[in-house]
Amino acid sequence: MLAARVLAIVAAVAIVLAVVVGYVRREIVDSGQFANRATAALQNGSVRSLIAERITDDVVLKRSDNLISFRPAIQSVVSDVVGSEPFAGLFRHAAADVHRALFSRDENTITLTVGDVGTVLAAGLEVVRPSLAPRVKANPTVVLLHRDVSDITATTARIGDQVPLLAELLLALAVALVLLAIWLSPDRRETCIEMGIAVAVGGVLVVIAWHLGRSWAIGQVDGPEQRAAAGAVWDAFLGDLKFAAWILAGAGAVVAAAAASLIRPVDLGEPLRRAATWIATEPPGRARRVLRGVVLIGAGWFVLTNHDAVLQIVFTALGVFLIYVGASVILRLVVKPGAPTAVELLEEGGEELVHHGRVIAGAALALALVVGAVIVFLGSGGTTTAAPPAIPATCNGSVELCDRPLTDVALPATHNSMSVPLPGWYSSLQDRPIPDQLHDGIRGLLFDTHYADKLHNGLLRTDVGTERKLKAEAAHDGVSPSAVDAALRLRERLGFKGNGTRGMYLCHSFCELGGTPLGTVLGQIHDFLVANPGEVIVGVNQDYVTPKDFVAAVDKAGLGRMVFTPPASGRWPTLRQMIDRNQRLVLMAENHAGAAPWYQLAYRRLTEETPFAFSHTQQLTAPAKLAASCRPNRGPASGAPLFLVNHWITTDPVGLPSNARKVNALKPLVARLRECQRLRRHLPNLVAVDFYRQGNLLAAVDALNGVSR
Repeated sequence: MLAARVLAIVAAVAIVLAVVVGYVRREIVDSGQFANRATAALQNGSVRSLIAERITDDVVLKRSDNLISFRPAIQSVVSDVVGSEPFAGLFRHAAADVHRALFSRDENTITLTVGDVGTVLAAGLEVVRPSLAPRVKANPTVVLLHRDVSDITATTARIGDQVPLLAELLLALAVALVLLAIWLSPDRRETCIEMGIAVAVGGVLVVIAWHLGRSWAIGQVDGPEQRAAAGAVWDAFLGDLKFAAWILAGAGAVVAAAAASLIRPVDLGEPLRRAATWIATEPPGRARRVLRGVVLIGAGWFVLTNHDAVLQIVFTALGVFLIYVGASVILRLVVKPGAPTAVELLEEGGEELVHHGRVIAGAALALALVVGAVIVFLGSGGTTTAAPPAIPATCNGSVELCDRPLTDVALPATHNSMSVPLPGWYSSLQDRPIPDQLHDGIRGLLFDTHYADKLHNGLLRTDVGTERKLKAEAAHDGVSPSAVDAALRLRERLGFKGNGTRGMYLCHSFCELGGTPLGTVLGQIHDFLVANPGEVIVGVNQDYVTPKDFVAAVDKAGLGRMVFTPPASGRWPTLRQMIDRNQRLVLMAENHAGAAPWYQLAYRRLTEETPFAFSHTQQLTAPAKLAASCRPNRGPASGAPLFLVNHWITTDPVGLPSNARKVNALKPLVARLRECQRLRRHLPNLVAVDFYRQGNLLAAVDALNGVSR
């Protein structure tokens, strides 16, 4: 009997450990759940207030001593920003990076650095203090936490990461011990009662440990606001563990009650009476009296300093006791205690089948109670925390797209995206500048980058190299030789002479006819991605600048960590996975790649396309001509992950919105896209047009994706 009792207790311990280890692995070791729970802590006002205070001091007030008087107003704006979805998205990615530092990079120092804070904060400060916004935006990051992690803590975390089946192994051990205890026990029902009580006690002890740990964590910080924030963080990560312990304790009580209902109820009041007697009675011997006094003093001190935790513990124990009593009452109605054994029934010619039926019914009822409690726990999100509002429910504007890889998603795109009606541009191929394009729904950008000198008069002079090279590049852009000659004559007459400052610009062949600084546009893309954490963008760079310079500009704009590196082979991640990793920008080069793993050649293996030299609208709208318009052009003839459909009419010297209105109309555009999809056996991923606001580009792409908005 002793061996069975020991095995039963050890089995109960294994069950409790399996629950705790399983919870910790799921919520702490899993990167996504860790980041979700960290972000969920932002819902607490004390946490937001402390973060807002830190950002106010480190990002705002350090930049101007004259702003002290504006501190309340500024901190109020910062607090609103901290509660916003864009900031929550930044915070979640920062938490995931901390997790990677501990579990993947084997670092013993964790630094919670939130990037792009300046971007979201500047938008809020534009109303309160516009002059400060640019200076705040220049400081893109803030360090919210910097801590050294002990070697023991770090090693324990990594062991937990490397032993993914530890909880399952403990559970399997518990089952084996349960079976062995029951097999060895001379009184199996008594063993089941003891095992149930042991599990219930284990659940209560976990609740006690949870409250002690929470009290200790809160005690490590000073100030009521800091303590409230520490408690909120503890609850965000471990709050459901207490719920799991309650479920465990209740399940143990039900199992004990089920077993007790088959024999005789166990009087749990007796242990309570013995405990009361121990407290009230002086024990013999000085040492035992001293020990008793110390225990009572410690308990009293704990009650005084942790009255909330004590109440929780008392109510937990009371709840488990009531569950046991209630389950016993119900089960005794099903299976009468002290019922005759099967042998006695046979000897008396009794109805043993009725007795066994009651036993089975009692066991089934107990099982139903336990399973129901577990279902409630799981249904309430006890083992998972959904991505907080920081992670939008939609991907590129649609829930249906979230589970699709980028290779199975169509994106509306603009050809010569930078050619827009802005000052200094003499013609345009798009209706609005790139920021407006992005806000309107464009997710694919085809742009050209050039070196140019900005002269003292504000004009741009393209670094054209030789005239032969210039004409070759212009022909590649669809510019006729006569237009090149005219541009060169214009350049000479308007006085593009003298020294200038070299830079990189987005221009269509000639920066003299219009150009936008590359850094400006990259900054605009960065700001859009920060403010819209559920969007994925693809860019194809017709590059006349070196990969090194282009990559440096991307990094300077804060986009380097957002760029996705296409896989060498295999399936691409889904949009949701790209969003979760904050790798939401794909950038490819037409001519020269390198300088970063993510900067790869578009037409070597990543992208296949259609022709792009069309001079008449019928070439893109007449059914008989669609097949020719879909034939392979640059890139692999088939098998590339991405498929670009070029859909515009080239007119020299300027584009015509009237042509775009015809070819971008919903019916002819969808007809061509479907035909290209059929012939090329590939969903068009980038649908690039001129004058994207003419016609129905976005509706056509939605039809291609099979979504409605």
